[in-house]
Amino acid sequence: MGAYSTASFLRDTVRITPADARRRVADANALFGSTTLTGQPLEAQLPVTAQALAAGVISRDHVQVVRTTIDTLPDEHHTDVEQLLVDEAERFDPVKLSKLALRTRAHLQPEQVVLEEQAARKRMEFSMIEDVDGTIMLRGRLSPECAEVLKAALSPLAKPAGKDDDRSAARRWAEALIELAHRVLNSDTLPQDGGRRPHLAITISYEQLRDQIGLGHGDFGALITPQTIRQFACDAGITPIVLNSEGQPLDVGREQRTVTATIRAALIARDKGCSFPGCDRPPEWTDAHHIIHWIDGGITSAELMTLLCRHHHTTIHQQDWEIIIRNGIPHYIPPAWIDPARKAIRNTMHIAGVA
Repeated sequence: MGAYSTASFLRDTVRITPADARRRVADANALFGSTTLTGQPLEAQLPVTAQALAAGVISRDHVQVVRTTIDTLPDEHHTDVEQLLVDEAERFDPVKLSKLALRTRAHLQPEQVVLEEQAARKRMEFSMIEDVDGTIMLRGRLSPECAEVLKAALSPLAKPAGKDDDRSAARRWAEALIELAHRVLNSDTLPQDGGRRPHLAITISYEQLRDQIGLGHGDFGALITPQTIRQFACDAGITPIVLNSEGQPLDVGREQRTVTATIRAALIARDKGCSFPGCDRPPEWTDAHHIIHWIDGGITSAELMTLLCRHHHTTIHQQDWEIIIRNGIPHYIPPAWIDPARKAIRNTMHIAGVA
């Protein structure tokens, strides 16, 4: 076929990626040997691995872990380490085997492992790519130890929000990343940007927000529905801007928060956390929600508000749940498609009782 290399031939014949083709050729050479350009045979580097693969007790991914590990070690360690990894490959999947291999290398050549860790940090990258439907694809690479930091921050936020939380694990981790960003923005610990602390800025007219028509827009170009903006605006700082007939600013008022520290303290004392039935999220994970939105004439007071975690705050704004205050406690009336009888229920995770 005129291929200029075995990998190129394999790529064209099996229709696989160049990286996969190169990996398969490297694996085959290590397992079964090869020949030099002068026709001299080269012995197989991994005879024990080849036997295990032929017997069907390990996979190609196991082979790659063994080969790449052996390639980094001095010759005197090859036999012992290969036998160790093949034995463990019969018990562990390739990911776990790779961790065991790294521990082995850290014992045999600690300086080299440190250098590789530093190199991995230099290869870190992160990008956000807008798709044609407006969603953002996240793509990147983290070094193992930096990934541990991110996992430690996201893990508690990615837990199910109650027994009825039917979100997939992938969605919970995605929403945990956004929750983490919200918390950092609210912490007042970031450096200033443009003369003020970083914040989420969304622009929409009062009429559009009130009538739930049109779209608002964020500072980075995102188009956002009034329904979602209402959720953000439940517990946010609002800056009024007066425009002329051509849309040019005439006056910019002072930022006012719709929920004061005193109101939030009262909500925490009453609700003890997210008040949605079955949710055990603590107060620091919650937003203050207007039972009747302030844009619709609702009053910003503890008697007409409640605490909701980010997940259930979204649920309330997107579904037909109703909230009533009964005996000073928020009760939730489910949509008819959840409970045809629409019986009011409340959270008993924070406050015991049946009233």
